[in-house]
Amino acid sequence: MTSIPKALAVFATLFYLSGCSTLPDQQAELSTDQPTVLITGANRGLGLEFARQYADAGWNVIATCRNPAAAVDLKTLALRHDRVRIERMDVTSDAQVAAVAEKYAQQPIDVLLNNAGIYGDLESQTLGSFDYDELKKVLDVNTIGSLRVSVAFLEQVLASQQKKIISLGGGMGTPSIGRMFGGHYFMKMSKAAHLSAMGTLVADLQHTGVMIVMISPGRVDTQLMRDSGWTGKSTPAETAAAAVITLIGRLEPDMNGRLIMFNGKTVPW
Repeated sequence: MTSIPKALAVFATLFYLSGCSTLPDQQAELSTDQPTVLITGANRGLGLEFARQYADAGWNVIATCRNPAAAVDLKTLALRHDRVRIERMDVTSDAQVAAVAEKYAQQPIDVLLNNAGIYGDLESQTLGSFDYDELKKVLDVNTIGSLRVSVAFLEQVLASQQKKIISLGGGMGTPSIGRMFGGHYFMKMSKAAHLSAMGTLVADLQHTGVMIVMISPGRVDTQLMRDSGWTGKSTPAETAAAAVITLIGRLEPDMNGRLIMFNGKTVPW
């Protein structure tokens, strides 16, 4: 016969995974002895791997995504780790970003990881068939979204020990890489504008100790890469996330404002 405590535990797990956003143990205070990472787009792919690996390393993890109710894998991770918090945050929403920033106003954030991104419909950004509404969506997530989140959580980053703002990607926004092949206009434009925004933020924060670095994870087996039309070899998300996390941990002050490949190579921009 199933014991009452065990039955309650099973019920709680099923209830949580079916849509409840928080279990009682998720209300535990974040550790003051461990660093904290905030990850956008943490429900799948690289974002989910970042959350998993940082959690396994003992970090406090604030994992954000647009629809937590559907983030089954992320919620399963939160059940295993007391210090994983899941928050609803669409990076294109001023209100949602502000609400999460207010909730964690007193929480230092050592690494702010701008992971959320979309490729956009490939045909809609091909010469001769542009859909400018699609361009607006890509810019809103990849460019404005990352800037919106970085600025909203700036005080929490400033209050931390590590003071790092990291954005994924950017290589396609550089002249050296972007002009190597045609098409993909909207993705390239969004990454070029993002590099400009982050570069300006570097200048504004140059005396604060905040380090802002763009890291390109390479061709990773994620939905974003599949949306690009790439059918060649790709790196598993687990491997790519581990490489990026290692790079983040090894960043030196002279890397501030740089665009760095997953292998540590700096890309001029």
